[in-house]
Amino acid sequence: MKIYRYMKLTKEEKKLLIKAKDEPDWYSICDDIKDRRNGIYPNYLAREILQIYQNKFPVDKYKDWAILESQLDRKSFLGWLSIGWLAFVGATGGFFTAMIRFLFPNVLFEPPQSFKIGFPNDFESGKVDLRFKKTHNVWIVRDDEKIIALSTVCTHLGCTPNWIETDRKFKCPCHGSGFRSSGINFEGPAPRPLERYKIVMANDGQILVDKTKKFNYEKGEWGRSESFLKV
Repeated sequence: MKIYRYMKLTKEEKKLLIKAKDEPDWYSICDDIKDRRNGIYPNYLAREILQIYQNKFPVDKYKDWAILESQLDRKSFLGWLSIGWLAFVGATGGFFTAMIRFLFPNVLFEPPQSFKIGFPNDFESGKVDLRFKKTHNVWIVRDDEKIIALSTVCTHLGCTPNWIETDRKFKCPCHGSGFRSSGINFEGPAPRPLERYKIVMANDGQILVDKTKKFNYEKGEWGRSESFLKV
């Protein structure tokens, strides 16, 4: 096997990732890229791979590979042109940004940290509910005994894993960490399980998730009553 001395993705590796048929094929290519480097997987390599992943899944933005390939082969003067344009935009953008900040107060819009997700019967046993991943960064998981709210943040470097239904696991696209549906880590560099959030029953019978309260497995906190909801 050819060993790669340089850690950044080669052009051929980028092509393979962009042409991946599905997520299992994607992770297989990632494993091969890691093997070529004797298992060394630095953060800047992970960021390159993650950038391609975000343009590939769930909606493939690389449908016209011929156009993309021609863009990769552009001459260097386009790079200089881009740098000049960015410098111009940065200068003018900074001016207008300063004016906007002067005219309008700083307001940070964030999703609520405490929110209702529905009734227990809205969640099927044995299923990972993905509805709140994008809006609240939470997965809801139900089994025969309980419902839990899991953080979508990988405990390695903070990337966002994806639920792979066929493999019944959360898989991180950055460094390959794997987590069971319970949140327990079992493969890759993640040092600990995913965090749980407080989950209780509200007065109206709906489930309430409170992200201001976290529970860590390694601290023995998963046994606390508010870390799961009995069903």
